[in-house]
Amino acid sequence: MSWSSSDFRPSAKVSGENGVLEEQKSPKVKKRETEVYVGNLPLDISEISEKASAQGFAGATASPQLTPKTSVEPCETEKPKTSFFAVPMEMRGSFLVLLLRECFRDLGWLATIPSISGEVGLLVTSTVPQTPFFWAMHITETLHRNMLALFSALAEAEEQQPYLHDSAVRRGTRGLAEYHLGSYGPAWNRCWVLDRVDSWVVVMFVDFGQSATIPVQSLRTLDSDDFWTIPPLTQPFMLEKGILSSNQVIHRILKGKITGALNLESHILKFEEFK
Repeated sequence: MSWSSSDFRPSAKVSGENGVLEEQKSPKVKKRETEVYVGNLPLDISEISEKASAQGFAGATASPQLTPKTSVEPCETEKPKTSFFAVPMEMRGSFLVLLLRECFRDLGWLATIPSISGEVGLLVTSTVPQTPFFWAMHITETLHRNMLALFSALAEAEEQQPYLHDSAVRRGTRGLAEYHLGSYGPAWNRCWVLDRVDSWVVVMFVDFGQSATIPVQSLRTLDSDDFWTIPPLTQPFMLEKGILSSNQVIHRILKGKITGALNLESHILKFEEFK
């Protein structure tokens, strides 16, 4: 997230006995810097915090001089403003390790992420509002094959999968639930139960990076390992500059390059979009 600097209008001042008109220009404002930290937040709650601090201008006004065209001390520049973003709970390595262990029984997917580099095409599946974080599918031939195999298998098995019994739905349960693909309509997809409150459950759609609250009775069983051999189709990214401020980017392809990885969370790759 950044603020572009701009020049302020020059101010005019009369100085000296002859009334000489002088112009005083305010300096440019320094750009806003962005920092990311990993907070020690509880696993049950996702917090996304943004803190910005700024100090105002300290105007230095010189008193009228007895001689014309006397220079005036410039204003002090504004100190840089820094925004802090907590890594979303669902993107943290500790959370993803737990998800992979309980759903996929394999942690290999995390090890493959740092190998992604250079120019890429990303299909955005979810954004975290007012932060630079988002989920996207890295478009490759492997992704295309996995999508066809997974979605075809789920479409065929959907009606054959019974609804989960109320007593079987708890935190950590693997299941099948309807995910709304915008204008494409709803489709049944893999999900993982994050929490349960009475007759409602919070689930994460592991192939889209999206959480939702749904009725317990709307969950179908999907406990066979055959449906969990394909790793998650989506992965976490962070914009190198700015944020994805609109949901209009969801299901759109962004072209750009990978510029590195986030400190302490190396599975979150930094992405710079081509303009």
